[in-house]
Order: sequence, then structure tokens, then C-alpha cells
Amino acid sequence: MKKIKTVDFSDFQNNEHGQFHSVIRDEISAQDPNRLGIMKFFPSYVADVTTELASIEVEQGSQHTIGIGKADLLRDQLYRSFVLQIRSGLIDYDPAIQAAAERIIRIVDQIGDMRREPYNKESETLASLTNQMRNNYASDVALCSATDKLNKLVDANNSFIANFGTRTAEVASRISGDVRAARVATDGDYKNIVSVINALVLLNGEDLYSSFIDKVNYQIDYYKNTINARRSKGKDESKSTPPTA
Repeated sequence: MKKIKTVDFSDFQNNEHGQFHSVIRDEISAQDPNRLGIMKFFPSYVADVTTELASIEVEQGSQHTIGIGKADLLRDQLYRSFVLQIRSGLIDYDPAIQAAAERIIRIVDQIGDMRREPYNKESETLASLTNQMRNNYASDVALCSATDKLNKLVDANNSFIANFGTRTAEVASRISGDVRAARVATDGDYKNIVSVINALVLLNGEDLYSSFIDKVNYQIDYYKNTINARRSKGKDESKSTPPTA
């Protein structure tokens, strides 16, 4: 039985994300949201897609956007590096290091995937986590040999906050350019729509929804292939780049 495939939007670039949802919005309009049984969620979806597209335009027009993107990527990489360092302590031969890593991981696991959060929320979460690590778990972090990574993560998050504040001041007179927040709202609407469609297929059979499902799944496959190709290209380029002295 047909169903709409799952998709992880966290790897979509902003333009890809906006374009995907624009296509789905238009397809729903063409097939009639009432007929599809999703009219309850469609107006909110349309509004949030419109807001996201406007936010993307603002972000693209900001001279600080590239700096923000690089700063966000750096703190994400440092966070993953910090967590990987701690997780490696879970399999260390030293029981004291294992215990220290377990205490920290319990805190980390409560956070979840911060990439799905709006910029400001991720900044707050990272600030709270790093403060907690420094104030309450400094000895555990040191046992796991992760103090340097923690300090670099703090610096990277502070740098992002400074960059984001500059960009926010620049666009204060225009519509909010926080694309991350707009994406979260759009994805929530989309997930509601997908849940309803997949449930209705189980109740009513797939005939009424088959065409819509096929077109959504085509878009999902298209962007998955695009992302996989981009990842492959990035790996090839990193292999061909000579190491710096």
C-alpha cells in the first residue's frame, strides 16, 4: 500500500527547502485540499510557506548571511566533535572515564537534534549546556580530555550570537529573516498533512490519494538524490585537496 515517504529536512539547503514546500503547496491546491481531507492544515501550511520564502529572501539579502552560515556550521561541527569525544569515553578502559562520560551523555541525550531548532533556540541551548558543563561537570569533561573542545564550542557559540545580532539589527526594519524558525513551522504543517494522508490511505484505500502520493514521493526522491550527489562531490573534493602545511 502506498504511503508518503519519510524525509529529513535538516540536510536541505534553504532554497531547496523553500522550493520543495512550494511544489507541495501547489500540488495540494491543484488536487483540492478538501478532496484530500487536509483542509484543516492547508491554510496554515500556505501561510508558513509564504513566510519562509520571504525570510529566505531577507537572509539572502543580508551582507552578514555568509558569516552567520559559517558560524553556525562551525559550532555544529564543534558540538559534534565534543559529543564524539565524550562518547569515546564510554568505551575507555578506565572505569573513572567511563563513569564521567556516562554522566555527561545523560545531559547531552536530553537535548536532541539542535539543528532543527531556530537559531536563537540553538544558541540558548548551547549556552545552557556549556555553562552546565563548565560549572557542574568540569572535572568529568577534563577526565574525558574534552576541555579544549568545550572551550572552542563556547567561543564558536558566542561568535555566532554576535554575528546573528549584527544581522538581526540590519534587517530589523524588514520581515524577520530567521529562516530556521520559519522552516520549523513549515515542517510542522507538512508533517501533519503527511500523517493525515497516510492514515486516510489505511482507512479508505490508496485510489483517491495515489496521484498525490506519487508526486510527493517524486519530489522527496529528487531532493534525496540531490543531497547525496552534493555529499559525494564534497567528499571527492576533500580527497583531492592537498593538505596544508
